[in-house]
Amino acid sequence: MEIVIVGGGIVGTAIASRLGPTDHDVTLVERSSVGGETTAASAGIVMRSAVSPDPTTLSLRERSRSIYDELFDTGAVDSTRTGTLYVAETEAFADRLADAARVLPEHGIEARVVDGEDLEQLGIDPGALTHLKGDSRTLEQPGDDTGTPEQPGDDPEATDRNAVDAVGAIRALYTPDDQLCEPVDLSTWFADRARECGVGIRTGETVTAVETRSSSVSSVETDHDRLEADAVVNAAGPWAPALNAMVGVSLPLRHTLGPMVELEGDGSVDHPVTILESKRYVRPVSASMGSRSSEPESEMERSSGRSDAERSSSTERSSGPDTGRVWVGKYETAYGDGHRYDPDDVAVPASFRDSAPAMATLAGLEDPSIVDEWVGLRTVTPDGLPLVGETDVSGFVVACGMTGQGITVAPAVADVVKAVLEEPDDGDDFDRTLLEALSPDRF
Repeated sequence: MEIVIVGGGIVGTAIASRLGPTDHDVTLVERSSVGGETTAASAGIVMRSAVSPDPTTLSLRERSRSIYDELFDTGAVDSTRTGTLYVAETEAFADRLADAARVLPEHGIEARVVDGEDLEQLGIDPGALTHLKGDSRTLEQPGDDTGTPEQPGDDPEATDRNAVDAVGAIRALYTPDDQLCEPVDLSTWFADRARECGVGIRTGETVTAVETRSSSVSSVETDHDRLEADAVVNAAGPWAPALNAMVGVSLPLRHTLGPMVELEGDGSVDHPVTILESKRYVRPVSASMGSRSSEPESEMERSSGRSDAERSSSTERSSGPDTGRVWVGKYETAYGDGHRYDPDDVAVPASFRDSAPAMATLAGLEDPSIVDEWVGLRTVTPDGLPLVGETDVSGFVVACGMTGQGITVAPAVADVVKAVLEEPDDGDDFDRTLLEALSPDRF
């Protein structure tokens, strides 16, 4: 079978790596560089935990984690174990976190509830949380209203009900085993393994059409070539709806904006990824994993509105031994009314940029300033689970709608795609319930 994978981010390259050892003729087409688009704009968090740990979510994460553990333990890809801290801003969400703390250990995931007095030991300033709570509405984007079943903020009425204002009343869920990694490195590792198995990786090439014959895919047209195809796998991230439209497939996919800024300030940074109920988060930047602002200046940075003097000052400051860095972002995964953004025309909202320094104080940074900013798009589904499976067009397979969990579940999604394209062996430990749970026919 001739298979064309469209999209060279973490999901597309994981699929290419999984299909590489098979007898199929596999080609991956990426319009930019491997991992250079949405994957590069992600926070690079590999999560085992979930606020609402349903069986499908846990199955996907555990299957992926078994692969990641091997990569991280052998040093094939660098990672940092920081853990994740989910912080309640209402009593209602605090109750949900307590429920999760009871359920997760039953599945082998370490988790415990911590209160305001414990936060300081984890590197988080509890006093800063009470000040931030009053500003939780300032970071809302158009269409924000509810979270997916597993994410913070799925009860909009709770945001102003039973608000947690006192430090002693703060409740949080701490899961210490979640890890940070460089997502482009992960994509590159998968792409390298795919190449070793004979997969063709074509970068800098844009798909312009997917041709069909008798309601089946027949070929893929790019701006460079025409590729015969018995199967096409749509792993195009935020460009997935546009690729679906090329073959007349309509699926419930929407976009949420994922703005991120990098800040530096005085003080060391040693804390878990911290996600507030109001969907804002702060992620430590490990010295061993580098910093976006230490890389060559990107187009995003050049267009960020900061002067040359400001950028130069930021670079000089980063050389200090007592300088800490964090990323501040928004973990919005709500389907809600949803939006379709143009992935090539998104920017960090000014209100988010202005509010980011206050979030950096959670990590104990003093006088934080922005040194870089970027924005990605999450492609979300109504139930928060990916869409993985064959569509009504024979041979057209989707692997999209990761709902902010692309890094976490990519290897498991690759296993599902393989199972869709060829029946799993009887001896395979593949969880067949995933085929139905993730099928695009479920909507």
